[in-house]
Amino acid sequence: MTENKKPWVLLISIYTTQYIGVAFIISAAFAILRQSGIALDKLALLNLIAIPMLGKVLYAPFVDNFRLFFQGQYRSWLICAQMAMTVLLFICGLLDIQQQFSTILILLIVYTLFMSLQDVSIDGLACKLFDESQRQFANSIQYASNLLGNIIGGGALLMLYPWLQWQGALWVLTGLTAITSIQLIFFKEPENIFNNSHKHIASRFSSLAQQISVFVKQHRHWFILLFLYPIGFTAVFGMLNPMLVDAKWSLPDIGFATKVFGSLIGIISAFLATLVINKHGRKSALIGFTLLQGVALLSFIPLTLGYTSKPLVYFAIFAYFIANPGLMATLSTMIMDRAAMMPAKATFFSLQLSLIVFMGFAYSAAGLMLAQHIGYMWVVILTFICAMLVALLARRLLAVTFKAAGKV
Repeated sequence: MTENKKPWVLLISIYTTQYIGVAFIISAAFAILRQSGIALDKLALLNLIAIPMLGKVLYAPFVDNFRLFFQGQYRSWLICAQMAMTVLLFICGLLDIQQQFSTILILLIVYTLFMSLQDVSIDGLACKLFDESQRQFANSIQYASNLLGNIIGGGALLMLYPWLQWQGALWVLTGLTAITSIQLIFFKEPENIFNNSHKHIASRFSSLAQQISVFVKQHRHWFILLFLYPIGFTAVFGMLNPMLVDAKWSLPDIGFATKVFGSLIGIISAFLATLVINKHGRKSALIGFTLLQGVALLSFIPLTLGYTSKPLVYFAIFAYFIANPGLMATLSTMIMDRAAMMPAKATFFSLQLSLIVFMGFAYSAAGLMLAQHIGYMWVVILTFICAMLVALLARRLLAVTFKAAGKV
């Protein structure tokens, strides 16, 4: 596949629709359902939709090793997942949210299962399609498109909800998701470079287990970094909403600041990663964004002291989002570099990224618990120190890794 035939528009479409439904459910649906009179204990059940997302590394071996009914190893899974997502959103739109909440919740959990399969499949396809010089742009598109989905699903649909109502909002999501399904039908995936010589399921997964063991040992310094990296950016941002609620900000104001304004800045940051990587290389870009993220955390200190005027809050959100998506796009590019060398691309991409996601949840929860005992400000200061230490550790460990690989 030549440069001008790379499916950039398809990539944007998939990564946008991947996040648009979840953004609506997590952000908008909470406010909408509460307004409809749904009890808080029922609303808490919506968090169950996140469970399938935690199993991506378990789904990835099936995506890598088994082809479904359509052409293309990853395209076949993408078509099935995207069509299932479309149908599930349409059915949810037919149901009454107040009278059939339990049924809708079950359907939404199944929806996130297919969304997770779609996520794994597009990551595997991206590893397969894009060479080393294109991966930074592919990952910039990923995070920018996710943020666009966040704006549409978590922001725009909430603002339009008084006119659209539940059925209209769900059917808008259905239509947007269906567009991607149509694009996938007309896309043809190149055949695999690696041929799997194993014919039996047991031998396939036995071989994969051996590959994972060797891969982790070979990249042990990299996995140490992935384990530590989220501590520098998840704990503080996870405290922002509680801080603003404590400061008596309204929910619409919080949503606009964090979901719309923050996401717009984040789109700029995601594409900034491509420019920085192209000019300075992967290692320098990663360390630079890490330092920028650490410095950005200091802008949260006035908020922790009770100074929560709109200019200060918006500045803190700007500082966070101008750094974080660029950092994640750079990390994801380097994750893709390592996964692209393996036959089971989706598996090895998910293996690395899942560690960041899992530790992100852990550090965010730890930050909130720690804030209960020592206060928001000290959590920000400790996180800043951790971010600086992680940057120094990354500089040292990546110098060894890149020297061994003959890169800069």
